[in-house]
Amino acid sequence: MVYPFTPMKKIVLPLLVCLSLVIGPVIARAESAKPKQEETELGKSMDKMGKAWRKLRKQAADPAQNADSLALLATIQAAAKENLKYTPDLARDIPADKREKFIAGYQEKMKEAIAGFDRVEAALKAGDNPAVVELLAKISALQKEGHKEYKRPD
Repeated sequence: MVYPFTPMKKIVLPLLVCLSLVIGPVIARAESAKPKQEETELGKSMDKMGKAWRKLRKQAADPAQNADSLALLATIQAAAKENLKYTPDLARDIPADKREKFIAGYQEKMKEAIAGFDRVEAALKAGDNPAVVELLAKISALQKEGHKEYKRPD
């Protein structure tokens, strides 16, 4: 039996192969042309913190996960305290006369987050998972606000 679209396959398939050979390198060049931000100690620490944070948020409502949630929270707290000693990369773009205030504001936001993490820890230890979920939502809002103000746009 002869299929009516067989001749079309003979045209379309080679055409798609040719297009992929032409477009692939163009896309690769465009991606490599993007300026890559240099990796900073603060960035590495924030990445570590972010991975634990995402996992914690997913399991926060489950009391059976509280032991693991406390371990994740310990990772987050340690990274947050470490982040206090770093300066955001964006500070380089701030005029010298305003830079000190900018860095102090960043440190204040980090201290506020650390205090929030301490409240989460207390709620987890008390087994009050609804409070944990509520606190994490508040900290998420604080995080978004802080990233908007102190993180260099991607």
